[in-house]
Amino acid sequence: MNHPLVTFTSRYGSTRRYAHALAETLGTRAVDLASMGDAASADPLIVLAPQYVTTILGRRRIIRAIRSAPGRTALVVVALSPADDPGRGALAQKLVAATGRAATVFQLRGDLDPDRLRWWDRVLMAALRRELRRTPDEPVARLLLPRERVELVDESTLGPIVDWVQRRES
Repeated sequence: MNHPLVTFTSRYGSTRRYAHALAETLGTRAVDLASMGDAASADPLIVLAPQYVTTILGRRRIIRAIRSAPGRTALVVVALSPADDPGRGALAQKLVAATGRAATVFQLRGDLDPDRLRWWDRVLMAALRRELRRTPDEPVARLLLPRERVELVDESTLGPIVDWVQRRES
């Protein structure tokens, strides 16, 4: 019998929203990765984490959690960029490789509220906007140059993850 565990890291809330919606759908609860011990009873383990530019938040904790899980594991990366952005997949695959275990990777899109950014994130966004002005017709530039709130969280995109959890390895 499956005993799924949904765990997450979140800075601005998009990942937390997805984690709670996924946990509710699966009939379990979402646990903040910082307060989770090991994942010895999780089968499967689903870890949701946000990506900020070139890093995934909670890298060390994610590696520890995936290594401690006895069964299937999944890493769900939440970022503003499109799910098919090659940089996203490469970063997630590097993180999975660091665990030394197989893990399924899913990509979801998150929100961006410029008014809620921490000062160092504001500095990074300002630098990114300067670069994006060189290519204003690129999809990312069209999203970020206006400095407006971007809402891309869509709980209906959790379907493939739910299907993966409900599928049993043969």
